[in-house]
Amino acid sequence: MHIIHQTNLWSHAPHNAFSDLCEFNNMLVCCFREATNHISGDGKIRVLYLDWQGKVLRHQLLRIAGADLRDPKLSLTPDNKLMLLAYARYCGADNKTRFGQPTTWLSQDGYSWTAAKGFADRNWWLWRISWHNDKAYGVAYNRSAQSTRLYSGYPRGSFDCIEPELFGLRKHGKGYPNESDLQFAADGTAYILLRRDADTCTAQLGIAKPPYRRWQWQDLGFYLGGPAMLLLEGNQALLAGRIWRASGPKTALIGLDLVSWKKKLLCILPSGGDTSYPGLVRKGDRLYISYYASHQGQQSRIYLSELELKLT
Repeated sequence: MHIIHQTNLWSHAPHNAFSDLCEFNNMLVCCFREATNHISGDGKIRVLYLDWQGKVLRHQLLRIAGADLRDPKLSLTPDNKLMLLAYARYCGADNKTRFGQPTTWLSQDGYSWTAAKGFADRNWWLWRISWHNDKAYGVAYNRSAQSTRLYSGYPRGSFDCIEPELFGLRKHGKGYPNESDLQFAADGTAYILLRRDADTCTAQLGIAKPPYRRWQWQDLGFYLGGPAMLLLEGNQALLAGRIWRASGPKTALIGLDLVSWKKKLLCILPSGGDTSYPGLVRKGDRLYISYYASHQGQQSRIYLSELELKLT
């Protein structure tokens, strides 16, 4: 794989990070957190509407008073509305966390948004929403519990925990599972890519058939931060996220065979320092990736790369 085009999308805030990307109404939509720094209590969500060359057509800013909005993610509902998910970390002037709440907004046209609505369980960090057969699914984690849960339903209505102990230290003997991506194959098989930050720190891949109660887990044998995944043809998957190299952290693309579990490093994106959290959009034989990195000017900035989609 090689980069066809690379764009510095946004660097206006002191800290621009934690991106995601989707296609909506024949545009690319990119969201990310703007703040003073990585852990400050003033996080807001910037939404960019882009053409396919990465030109910013317009942008919006969403905020909640008294909350640090973190790790925004985008998805399209079954009726083609744009849904924005973020983890609202409610904190005081001292930046100490009072509680956290998964929160959504909804837009029919990409111009106006509904009011923010909290859902699911407090202090369980719901990382991403994926849709299958008109239902939303998502994996949430809790650091102190060192465990993850699987939820299903509709985030603006009823959204329930359907697997209270999906993967965790007590059940599987592997510590601190957290960030994730969840994708569905055409036959309904679900795949969960799961980051871990304890003991071996190796990422896990979970597989289940409907109704997604019995999961088999494969240790991938490598670390992946801010994981994202696309399922491709021929039992192939494309993984993206932060890896560690001798020169430091990089945002990379990795090919994974879902039968043999063979993996291959396909591309290292221009990156370094504080980096990762890619959003992935496939358009024919093109792959669009949003991510952030701080290798230029020691400032975390949002980038968009367009690549030719080839696994060899």
